[in-house]
Amino acid sequence: SFAVKLIKVTAYDTPPTMMSFPLSTVIALVSIAAVSASPQKTTYAKTSFVPPAAPTLVSPLKRAGWPSAVNHPSRAQQQIANGYGTYHAVPTSLLAKKKKAAGDQPVSKKNKIQVMLLETVRPYGQSGDIIFVSSAVYQNQLKLTNKARLISEEEVQKLEQEKEEEDQELAEMAKKTKAIMEEAMMENLGAEDQCEDNRDICGVALVMKRKAGPEGSLFGGVNPKMVMEALEKQYPAGSWGGKQVKLVAVKDSDGKDVKKKDIKHTGDYSMTVSLGKGIDVDFILSILAE
Repeated sequence: SFAVKLIKVTAYDTPPTMMSFPLSTVIALVSIAAVSASPQKTTYAKTSFVPPAAPTLVSPLKRAGWPSAVNHPSRAQQQIANGYGTYHAVPTSLLAKKKKAAGDQPVSKKNKIQVMLLETVRPYGQSGDIIFVSSAVYQNQLKLTNKARLISEEEVQKLEQEKEEEDQELAEMAKKTKAIMEEAMMENLGAEDQCEDNRDICGVALVMKRKAGPEGSLFGGVNPKMVMEALEKQYPAGSWGGKQVKLVAVKDSDGKDVKKKDIKHTGDYSMTVSLGKGIDVDFILSILAE
């Protein structure tokens, strides 16, 4: 038999050891070494394309008597299939758009829209007024500055009803205030020259004392605001608030209108105060020197 001698050399200076192997073993070792040294090749097998299986649609409604989505294409179109299952596309309240009722629609008239002013805007009106303006004016001026908003016909009717109730309440309070002042004037009737023929009731309803000179000239005038403040102090049970309450007429003893000027002299002055719509009260203001 053929034998191959391999020499095993060690790090020491001892004689090499002779080892012998069979020929079959040597051939096997040489084959393994050759295969390990040569590069490996990868081979691929040809195959045909296999389409993926379509997902099975399952009805999301688990009620008795409801057919599956497979039998109802209209319902199947609303389903969305993904890797985890099949879901039913149902619009939620967060995504759904709120439909406006017929009464919530803005009112338009002759190419103009109805708006309510949120503050006084010249020359359109005062705060709270309901007016018609063009769409350009609203979009470019009033809406951008937050000075007006759209208002529906339903809101207008509601505001009108509230205003009517408020006006009725103010009218009752005005009548009560007038009765209080007339009662006070009956208790303090003035002299004959203080009463006029065209008045049913005359009398001094208010007395104001001011510093004055020897000839009756006041040190500082009396204006309408001071008169209204004195009335409110004299008759606290009356209704003196609101835009409808104001001094509308001031005349001196000669009948001369002095409303536009401050009162500069002592004496008796005939006055008219508007307490509300169609409700006025006439009285005499007597200014005395302190």
